[in-house]
Amino acid sequence: MLAALAALALGTTGCRPSAPDGAMADVNGTVITSSRVDEYDRLHPQAFGSESGDQRRMDVLNEVVMEEILEQRARKSHLEATDEDADEKLTDMKSGYTQEEFEQQLTSAHLTMQDMRTQVRRELTIDRLLNKDVFSRVSITDADLSTYYTTHQEEFHFAEAQYHLSRIVVRALPVASSTQPQAATVSREEALQTIQMVHLRLQEGEDFASLANSLARVKTAAIDADANMALSASQLHADLPLEDSVSKLLPGQTTDILASPDGETFAIYKLLSRMPAGDYSFQDPRVQQYIRETLRTQRGDLLKAAYYDMLRSQAHVRNYFAERLLQ
Repeated sequence: MLAALAALALGTTGCRPSAPDGAMADVNGTVITSSRVDEYDRLHPQAFGSESGDQRRMDVLNEVVMEEILEQRARKSHLEATDEDADEKLTDMKSGYTQEEFEQQLTSAHLTMQDMRTQVRRELTIDRLLNKDVFSRVSITDADLSTYYTTHQEEFHFAEAQYHLSRIVVRALPVASSTQPQAATVSREEALQTIQMVHLRLQEGEDFASLANSLARVKTAAIDADANMALSASQLHADLPLEDSVSKLLPGQTTDILASPDGETFAIYKLLSRMPAGDYSFQDPRVQQYIRETLRTQRGDLLKAAYYDMLRSQAHVRNYFAERLLQ
């Protein structure tokens, strides 16, 4: 019996088939190639911070594996986006650029138009899946609002005025300026061009939140967005240029482009609301809207994390890259 068990163990571990050429993982029989991992990394340069080497490679691969799991699930549910859907989204993305500028963006990121079409189609597919299986389950009742207010009343006592803002921040991609001064200059110029495009599209009436979401695509700058950030009057006063710009806004209006002193970072802010110091009752519509959005975000994030864990546990994943690291 011991011999039989040893033979079985050898058959299930020692004789596992080797990875196909160029393969980094296998997800339910679909091979994840190194070229797909490279493409994802180029499309999301800011997503992995200052990571490099094998650690960055592993983290990018894990994102691609999850993307593949979600895409397979969407196909089973007949939610897959088409190339036509992707082309429509690409047309929207290109609206802030000339054709030459957009092609330069692709060239700088070492991408082709087909790379972009494939990735956008994947992201549209995953969005449809999450909207159906996750976010449609988020329900906020009046009782939920009341309970939150009762247990978080300190959040609605303002010793000083509060400013709720959205913002889009564009940072030049990091370059060793001491060794590549020209590349650092180009990086700053590209970041400035990107924020100028953002400003133009906002002036043309594009929705702030939608624009912020769509920016996580082709870019030669690191772009971040905050949907709702709160600053007290004293926090705002610590940034005098921002305070000066925001003080001139009415709710719904946006600032001009604001640059950091070193010229590496640019931002545009939108004033959502300005709430004077004082106590705010549950009957205040602004209070209820704030609670509703807070709960919607919290529950959506929780359900999304649970959904990802469930799908990952149900999938058969073999990570060839991890196996090679352990050899």
